[in-house]
Amino acid sequence: MTEQQKNTLPRYKIALYCLLPVLGLLLLVEVVCRFVPDEDSGETRSGYVVQDPDLIWRLKPTSEGSLATNELDLRDTPYKADANVKILLLGDSVSWGDGVENVHELMAVKLELLLARADPGRSYEVINAAVPGYSTFQQAIYLQKKGLALDPDLVILQFCLNDVVERYHVIAEYGGDNFFLGIDTRESLSGMTGIVVRHSRACELFLRYLQRRGRRQEAYHVQKMARDQLSVEMRQAWELTINEIVAIREMTRQRGIPMLLLIAPYQFQIAAPESRSQPQKKLAAYATSSNVPFVDLLPGFVAIAQQRNGAGAELFRDENHFSVLGHEVAAQLLVEPVREVLASRAAAQ
Repeated sequence: MTEQQKNTLPRYKIALYCLLPVLGLLLLVEVVCRFVPDEDSGETRSGYVVQDPDLIWRLKPTSEGSLATNELDLRDTPYKADANVKILLLGDSVSWGDGVENVHELMAVKLELLLARADPGRSYEVINAAVPGYSTFQQAIYLQKKGLALDPDLVILQFCLNDVVERYHVIAEYGGDNFFLGIDTRESLSGMTGIVVRHSRACELFLRYLQRRGRRQEAYHVQKMARDQLSVEMRQAWELTINEIVAIREMTRQRGIPMLLLIAPYQFQIAAPESRSQPQKKLAAYATSSNVPFVDLLPGFVAIAQQRNGAGAELFRDENHFSVLGHEVAAQLLVEPVREVLASRAAAQ
C-alpha cells in the first residue's frame, strides 16, 4: 500500500489493517495451543467456585462428579443433621482434598468413621467446611455466618503454612489489603473477559503457567519462613494471622465450643523436622499460652516416613497437599486428641 493510498483511506480502515497482523498472530497462537496435550493435574479446574459477597468465593453447588457438594454446599458426604456429635472442620485445599478424587478418601470422612468405630454408642458428623484458597480471615467469616448455626460440639481449625505466606505477599506487594484471591475463579468472571478466559486455550495455558509459578514461589517462601529469620513483612503477616485465629477462638469460647488447632506440614519439612519447624513452634507457643489444644501433624508424618524408609513423598501429592495415604494418616492422628477434647467438654458441662 502506497503512502498516497494510506492518506486516502479512512482512519478505521488504517487501524484495521494494522490490527490484522496482530489478530492473525493471536489466532495462530490459539490454534497451536489447541494441540497442546491437557496435563491439568486438577488444581486449575474452573467452575468449582462462585462469587460470594461475604467470603469472596465459595464452593459452587455441584450434584455430580468427584467435586460434588452436599446439602450444605460443601465437598462432603451427606449431612447428618441428627448426629449425636458434630465437628466442624474449617480448612483450605488441604482438607478439601486437592487431587483426591473420591470424597470417602478425605481426612474429614475418614475421621468421622474412625470416631464412630471408637465410640459405637454415638453417631458422629464431621462437617468438611474446607474451601480451596481459604485463609484464616475467611474461615472466621464462615464460622460467624454459617458454621455456628450448625451447632458444632467442636471446631477444628486446619492451618496450612501458606496462609501466612499469602499474607506476606499481600503486605509486601499490595499495601496490606486483607483480601487475597489465590485460586482460579474463571467461572465467576463476567463479560468479554470471562468469555475469553473460559474459551481460549492459550489463555488457559497461560493461567496454568502462572498458577504453577505462584505455587513454586509459595513453596519457596514457606521454606524460608521455616528456616530463616523473619522479615518485617513476614512478622506482620504472622501477627495478622494469629489475630484471626484469636478471633475464631473467641467466637467458639463465647458459645462454649472447644477449638482444636490442626497444623498441616509441608513435604520439605519431613526430611529435617528439627531445623524446619519454626512455624509449627510459633503456632504451638500460641496454642499453649492460650490454652488451645492442638495437633501438629509433622511428628506423626515423620514417623510414618521413617517406617517406610522414605522422605514422606508418599504422604503428599505435591508440596503441601496430602495424598490418599496422607489423609488417612492425618485422620488417625486426630482421633485421640478429638476424643480427649470432647471428653473434657462433657466433663465440664
